[in-house]
Amino acid sequence: MASRALSVAPVLSSALAARMQRALRGFDFATDLAEEIGTARWYRGLGLMLGGIGLAVALWPGIGGGPVIASQPMDAIAREQWRSQTVQPLLYGGDTGQRMGPTSRLVPLAQAPERPSLDLSVMLAQDDSIEAMLSRAGVSAADNGAVRSALASAVPLDDIAPGTRFALHLGQAAGAGAPRPLETLSLRARFDLDLTLTRSAAGGFVVARHVLPVDSTPLRIRGVAGASVYRAARAAGAPMKAIQQFLAAIDAHLSLDQVHQGDVFDMVVDYKRAPDGQVEVGDLQYAAIESGGHMAKQLLRWGKGRDAQFYDASDMAESRATQALVMPVAGARISSGFGLRLHPILGFARMHAGTDLAAPWGAPVYAVADAVVNFVGPHGGHGNYIRLDHGGAVSTGYGHLSRFAVSPGMRVRAGQVIGYVGSTGLSTGPHLHYEVFRGGAPVDPMSVGFTVRAGVDRAELAAFRARLGQMLHVKPSAGLGPVGAQMAMRAPASAMPY
Repeated sequence: MASRALSVAPVLSSALAARMQRALRGFDFATDLAEEIGTARWYRGLGLMLGGIGLAVALWPGIGGGPVIASQPMDAIAREQWRSQTVQPLLYGGDTGQRMGPTSRLVPLAQAPERPSLDLSVMLAQDDSIEAMLSRAGVSAADNGAVRSALASAVPLDDIAPGTRFALHLGQAAGAGAPRPLETLSLRARFDLDLTLTRSAAGGFVVARHVLPVDSTPLRIRGVAGASVYRAARAAGAPMKAIQQFLAAIDAHLSLDQVHQGDVFDMVVDYKRAPDGQVEVGDLQYAAIESGGHMAKQLLRWGKGRDAQFYDASDMAESRATQALVMPVAGARISSGFGLRLHPILGFARMHAGTDLAAPWGAPVYAVADAVVNFVGPHGGHGNYIRLDHGGAVSTGYGHLSRFAVSPGMRVRAGQVIGYVGSTGLSTGPHLHYEVFRGGAPVDPMSVGFTVRAGVDRAELAAFRARLGQMLHVKPSAGLGPVGAQMAMRAPASAMPY
């Protein structure tokens, strides 16, 4: 009987499950309340939703208190140590540890002891004076004046360039509030000269001059131009100052657009090295471009001081003077002559006191003869304008320039680049407005000839060629070789009391 009941139970359970599946299969648990509003199906769905919400709220867990942890008692020492480990010590410098946070054991000092000596390093700033710099460093007025006099006896103070560092050693002050006495002062007064001032027993200063043996071998750099001459020169190790002067010199005599990939650039720059490793880059002395195995342009700096300019070596020849018409722009075309004309912009007739020479934008403009620059700047309708005084009541003017290559007061030679063609002022396109004045009155530029010299005299030509030979005999990167043993030794110091 029992076995029969056990066999019937699985049958009943499976039948009940099947009936429940059939009943629930037709029941809608996810009724769309946006449809059939007001029907029995809609109300059944609404009730099911509200019932689910109520069941969720009824089963929501409560928020009760967790286990209580009793706080541990802290004495004053533990509390002080805990405080030093918190964020508060950041106010006192960011350190942590027991040393932070003054306690009752801290005894303030009535007077802190001073150091017996003090070493400082100060730098001479731009537009600053040595006296003001030393005064800010704490040097007394008496020592300040003595230092100035001692330095002036050793080297002109104007030769001490901004950025020079002064190493000061200050001694023990005589009393509270008194300035520290200056014991020693040392500086690099020039690239080849160190000075050390030491206080003597008499109270003055003794100046010791340490002359540094400097290697003045010029630096020559050759390389192959790539897509950019600038980048190729930088990759070859050329100093920035030398590259800037090289590009300016080449651009003034040969457009950089004519320098192609694969051409060879060659430059020689003044370069000095001291035994301590410091270097001083000077001016560019030689610049050349070689294209296809031939010398495209070869330039040498020639002259003294501000009059030094780059000259084409191929143009230097024996001097022979001729009287000829000189054009300030190479290959220019006369687009408007001298005399009365209808102004293309103003629309009425007026005097055209010059000659317009059509030329491409940026073409170099040359001085037609030796002269002194007496005006550079904007000049009304002429735009950017240059006026040259050639002496003998003769002067020339150059208008509509895009940029200048000279400044007022400079002396220029015939053929020197003074500016570049542009279209500034009242201009309809790039061209040069060229004027000639005799006794202050304008004359037709095409009727005036200037003395043209094909070169220089024999003595100067020989000196030029000798200088060019020196540049060509400089080995590339010779200025970067190791400094000789004799350069590592300083010359004997000579003491000069003041």
